[in-house]
Amino acid sequence: MATNQHDHIREQILAALRHPEAEEGLYFRNFFHLHEEDERPSVIGEQAAILAALEELVAEGLVSMLPSAGSEDERIFSLAR
Repeated sequence: MATNQHDHIREQILAALRHPEAEEGLYFRNFFHLHEEDERPSVIGEQAAILAALEELVAEGLVSMLPSAGSEDERIFSLAR
């Protein structure tokens, strides 16, 4: 993946998590699957690239992740406090 695209995905993730609608965090699917009433920005990119960027942001301490007893799609991501 090109560095510029990767950096752009990271920026989109952080923008989505800064939005008031993401105050309590977002499930992985919420980054790229928005409902009609959602006002937050979507993250444009392949799901694997979005997940890789999320995991990198978690490792850097910029994003926190709450694990779920369910599938990986049920993990909740939020800005680190």
